[in-house]
Amino acid sequence: MTKSVPYNLSVLDFILAVLFPLLLTLVGCRLLPPFPWSDIRHLLTGLRIRRAHPFSLNRAYNSYSQYGSLARQEVAIMERSYSTIERAHKHLGFRIGYPRKLGRLREAIEMNTTITEAVVKLASRELSLEDGSFCDTNQVDLGRVRESLKHFVRDWSQEGAREREKIFQPIIRVLERVPVAERAKMKVLVPGSGLGRLAWEISQLGKSLV
Repeated sequence: MTKSVPYNLSVLDFILAVLFPLLLTLVGCRLLPPFPWSDIRHLLTGLRIRRAHPFSLNRAYNSYSQYGSLARQEVAIMERSYSTIERAHKHLGFRIGYPRKLGRLREAIEMNTTITEAVVKLASRELSLEDGSFCDTNQVDLGRVRESLKHFVRDWSQEGAREREKIFQPIIRVLERVPVAERAKMKVLVPGSGLGRLAWEISQLGKSLV
């Protein structure tokens, strides 16, 4: 059974479907700060690259080698966006310490860059890479680099000791219940092991066999 729809209601629905998104776009352009086309292109390019290039040694090397320059570009975008907002909003941002936060972010990026550059040098030496072996700057993933830097802190630094105590020690205490004589026959799967600290801690439980 079919049901007829009044003509004027269909026309109204059509007008709303066409004009409402346009109205939202105009209001957004009016209220939001300007967003440079270069930033939009960078965002779209990054999304396209992430789909096109799976993780590989090439991509990992490029991600570490490009971390410093690309991270600085991101901060520059944040600073440029902050400079374009209205004076009242900018004053509010200053009161809550947003410019100071951006300054600390720049300092952290410089410290992180020291580490990433060292990783690149080590990879070049250990893998016998020549200059320009991996020069495709499109294959980068800053998210993975940042994640690995967090794992550096959690797994191997003094600052991460408290977190390791909470996360790793309950696992270690359970494994310590295994009799020493039986440990050589066992294997322990460590999924999502970060930078290997938990796996290393587990391996130390078998040292008493030596």
